[in-house]
Amino acid sequence: MTTAPSPRQPVAWPWLICLDLQREHVVPGHARYAPANARAALVCARVLNFARKDGWRIVHTQRGRGVAQREQFGAPIEGLRPLISEPVFFHRGLSAFANPAFAAELRAARGEEVFLIGFSLADTCLATALAGFDAGLSLTLVEDAIGVGATQAFVDGARAVLAPFARFISSDGLVRSGLEVVA
Repeated sequence: MTTAPSPRQPVAWPWLICLDLQREHVVPGHARYAPANARAALVCARVLNFARKDGWRIVHTQRGRGVAQREQFGAPIEGLRPLISEPVFFHRGLSAFANPAFAAELRAARGEEVFLIGFSLADTCLATALAGFDAGLSLTLVEDAIGVGATQAFVDGARAVLAPFARFISSDGLVRSGLEVVA
């Protein structure tokens, strides 16, 4: 767990990006649904609760869609809803950085650890992680807290693409070791 800094050290709490933790990924019948996403959502809840208890800076993103779809599938997954103190940014593009307010918010995270959980490695997580690198962030993907929504071959390819730009850690490694990040 993160310990409080000494009076001479600046406060540098980690950040957690909760990317598109929306029902469309876990409710059967939607194009973004994949059975394995239920497990990823449970791990997301574990990481989110860990970050909240440890005082991390938490931001949420959601894909912006039409009102009818947002009500049915775009709503946050039960147990993963943002708290009133956690900002929510809507985006239409693949990357959360398509929202200028999100990009501005994350500028404050330069030089600090930023962890990413959410959906889906096949598109939004991949695009956001690469855009985060371009924005000067040090990103770590919590690999078992990311819904893949793709074949294993695609996941392996996405991971290979991200390897030079982001780190990976398991949720067990994050919780057990605090901020010890493994490549």
